Order: sequence, then C-alpha cells, then structure tokens
Amino acid sequence: MEFEPALEALSKRFGRFHLVTLSLICMTYVFQALFYLSYVFTTLRSDHRCHIPECDQELSEMAPSWLPMAVPLADGLPDPCRRFVALPGIDGDSCTAEAFSNLTQECTQWVYPNKELSIMTEWDLTPCASGGDWQVTLVGTMNNIGRVLGLPLSGYLSDRYGRKTILLASLAVSGVIGIARSVSPSYMFFIVLEFIDPMFYDGMGSSALVMGMEVLPSSARGAWSVASHVVFALGQALLGAVAWALPYWRWLLRALYSSALLTLPLLWLFLPESMRWLVSKGRVRDAQNILRKAAKMNRSESTCQINFDKVELSGVTKESDGSADEKPDISTELMALLRSRILAFRLFNCCFAWVAIMFVYDGLSINSVTMAGNRYLNFILVVLIEIPGALVTAKMMTLFGRRLSLSGSFILAAFCCFAFHFLPADVPWPRTAAVLLAKLCVTISFTVIYVLSTELFPTSVRATLFATCATMGRMGSVLAPQTPQLGRLLDALPMLVFGGAAMVSGLLALTFPDMGDEALPDTIAEAEALGRKSMRRRKTSSVAPAPAPAPALTQTQTPVEVALTIPEAFVTHL
Repeated sequence: MEFEPALEALSKRFGRFHLVTLSLICMTYVFQALFYLSYVFTTLRSDHRCHIPECDQELSEMAPSWLPMAVPLADGLPDPCRRFVALPGIDGDSCTAEAFSNLTQECTQWVYPNKELSIMTEWDLTPCASGGDWQVTLVGTMNNIGRVLGLPLSGYLSDRYGRKTILLASLAVSGVIGIARSVSPSYMFFIVLEFIDPMFYDGMGSSALVMGMEVLPSSARGAWSVASHVVFALGQALLGAVAWALPYWRWLLRALYSSALLTLPLLWLFLPESMRWLVSKGRVRDAQNILRKAAKMNRSESTCQINFDKVELSGVTKESDGSADEKPDISTELMALLRSRILAFRLFNCCFAWVAIMFVYDGLSINSVTMAGNRYLNFILVVLIEIPGALVTAKMMTLFGRRLSLSGSFILAAFCCFAFHFLPADVPWPRTAAVLLAKLCVTISFTVIYVLSTELFPTSVRATLFATCATMGRMGSVLAPQTPQLGRLLDALPMLVFGGAAMVSGLLALTFPDMGDEALPDTIAEAEALGRKSMRRRKTSSVAPAPAPAPALTQTQTPVEVALTIPEAFVTHL
C-alpha cells in the first residue's frame, strides 16, 4: 500500500494527533511573531530634551520651570539639540536667565520620560547625537539582512536534516542569542546580535508551515495557511501587550526569549517529524512508527491489526541501506528543476510575488501607523486588522481557487492604493480607510502565497524553494522603509508605487497553475503537471475506491491482502 493513501485516510478525521501536532507547531509561530518585530520596541523613539547638568537634579522633570531660560526655542518649542552656555558658579538653586549667556553649544546628554525604554534612551541615540538617528534605523536594516541570509540556509537544512530538527535548533539558538542581547553592554554588541538572531528564528516559520502542510490532507492546506497567519497576528498582538506591560527593552527581551527556551522540552518530546520528509529520505520505518502512533491517537476504538510494514511510498523512495547513491542529492534535484522552463519561470514568478507582497505589506504599515494615541494600542490594532483578511482567504480559496484569489487580492490592493491619491487630504478617514482596505487585500495575498509556495515544488526541495521565495520577499521588506522619502516629492507617491507593484504581480499571478486540492507533488514531473487534468487523473487513479462497508480484518488474510485494506481500516476505525 502506498504511503499517500494511508496518510490521506488518517487525515479524514481531525483527531488528537492533528490537534496536538498543529498546536505545538502554532507555538513556534507565536515565538517567531514575538521575535519578528521585537526591534520595533527595543528601538522606540522617545520624547527628550537637553540635559543641563548645572540645573538638573537626580530625578529630572521633562519640563522644569527654568528650561526656557536654559535652551533656545525651535519652532516655539525648547530646542532638543542645543543649549545656552552656563556662566561660572551656577548651581541648582540659581537656574535663572542671568545664569546663562547668549552663546549656545551642542547638547551631549538628554533627559527622557523613561531612561530604560529603548536603546535610544539608554545610549543617547537621539537625532541630535552624531550618528544617533541612523544607528537606530540600522537595527531594522540589519534585522532584515539577517533574515535574507538565514531563510535559504534554514530551508536547505530543513530539507536535509528534517523539519523538526531545524525548527528546534533554530528556537534554541535564537533563545540564547536573545538573552545575550538583553545584557548588551554596548551598541556594537547589540547590533551584531540583532543581525545574527533572525538568521535562526526566521527559519522557524518556514519549517513550521511546511510541517503543517505535510501532515494535513490536501483539502486542509488552505485552512492551515489561514490559521498560521491568524496565529502569527495574535503573536504580534501579544508582543504589543508584553511591551506595554514591560516598557524596558532589556526585560522585554528576557521575557520573550526565556519563554521560548522553557518550551523546548515540550516540543522535543511531543512534536513528531514530518512523515512525508522521512519517506522522501528513505526512512520509511520511522514514518511507519509515527503513522502507527498517529492512528492510535486518533482512534476511539481498539487498535485493529494492520500490517504497517506494507505502507511505503511507491515509485519515489523505498527503505534503503543508507548508501549515498540511493538518496537523492538536493543540489541535483535543484539543478534538474531549474532545467525545466515551466518550473524555472514558476520559481521566478513566485519570488516576484513575495517581493511585491512584502514591499506593499510592510510599506503600508510603515506609512499608515501615524495615528495619535497610545503607541502600544495602535500597534496591537494594526496587526489585528490582518485577522479578518486571513479569515476571508479561506472562503476565497474555496470559491475561486489559489490563482484567482492571489491575483484578485493583488489587483484590489492596487486599486485601493491608486484611489488614495484621489481622496481628499484634508479629511483623514477616507485615506485611512483606503490604507486599511489595501492592507486587508495584501493580507489575503500573503496568506495565499504561503499555500502556493509549498504546493508548486517537489517534496525533496520544497522547504529550500519556499525559503528561497520568502528570502526574496525580504528584499521588499528592505526597500519598504525607504518609501516615506518619496512622500517629500508627492504625498501620495508611496501609495502609487505600492499600487504599481501590486498590479504587476496581480497580472503575473494569472500564470500560476490552478491547483485546487491536488496532492502535493513528489517529483519534478508531477510538479510540471500541476493544474492539468492528466495530473488529477494520475493522482486519483493511484487510490482504489474503497468498498462499502470495509471488510473486517481476519487472521486468515495474507499480508498483501491486509496491506491493501489499510485505507478502509483507517476509515472504519477513525
């Protein structure tokens, strides 16, 4: 009996095995979300004023009565960068206008409402300090570059050493680096670790997504992408809540990363390796053991006698003796894939879609999060608005399929961005509504592309190429922070650029195959045939129709007869 029908039969009923496995995978999504934008809060900008050592006491106020006499005014407010030179003999009791000359000098220290809020406040990285402003923005840049370098590496290692192994290793290493970053003695130490950290934690998301895709039946892959996006948004909202409760960057990092380290034993003990990956690597017996345990967890009745030794992946990989010649090399598989014009163009198109999504997705957040009020609450609301978009995706993919959902959401996002230019600037709510609607649409695109990226390529290189596409998407994230500069030329120019990128990608998305609920491809030939009727016939013809009712297993049956009844036995007892 082939492995695919047995796994599909196991998944006909969502049981305890799926609940436990997917819950553990979702835990890693939460931690990735907590780490993903932690730099937003470790680099928070704060109100500040010039520190006047002659007048400031140990507990300095932000607006003492003597401040207008100690610093000049800039646009009607105290200048945060310059101060008047103090005359000799001044002390805290004589901070009057007569105590300062008319000469000014640069400020070298500053006062903040919360000195321990972020690296800006602790290390005086203000816009007035030499290089202070770019040192703060460099943190996000280094974080994105670390993701660009780390994602393809994690995808390659995931295909080579296993989804679970790389997921847990990434979580462990990132946890240690995060704790070390929380005790950084200097900016240089902090920025180096900020670069290294995402090289590990960003790979958790791709490994977790692929694991979920490979444990679920084809009909549930769209729902899993939606669920993972919702969990990720909730994790980011949790980040805002924790930062609100701990407005001190060192304690924030310790709380986030130490909680990740505490969950490692739980994940190690109860999270199974991907059965599809095990079979693709020739480890059929390991996959059989997990399949047997999964069947027992999902069964409410007594375990029936099933010959699991006959469950294997026919035509792809058999149990081998461990020799290198019998196991396909990933680099060989990649070269063979790139020689296919169909798959090479599909890979390019997928990478371009990722770049456009990340560019528009991050760019909208950067250009729209300017609302007044509590910054933590604003952050939570901005990330939670993604949940409705993710939930709508499930229905859209059911009604219209992957291709039309991706293309349609891109084009709608483009129209919203273009409409921004023609809406009145003096009335804020129409433009705000356009930005929010555009973000909802690009969230749909984001959710759909996660599904497509794991469906388009063979099992042996699936994680590698998913990570490659996601890595290219990070280039969009790197470009997005620069778009506010375009607003100096025309206030709506950033939105017009976002609309152009979304429109081009939406049209190119029409060239993707219309997947439906086809089985994941295991070979290059199957990947090339995606969306064709012949592919659907070939996939469905490999599974014989189950008789009704399923015959009971008896001791007189031969091993071959027992193996051939596995799907019926699964369906009967699940």
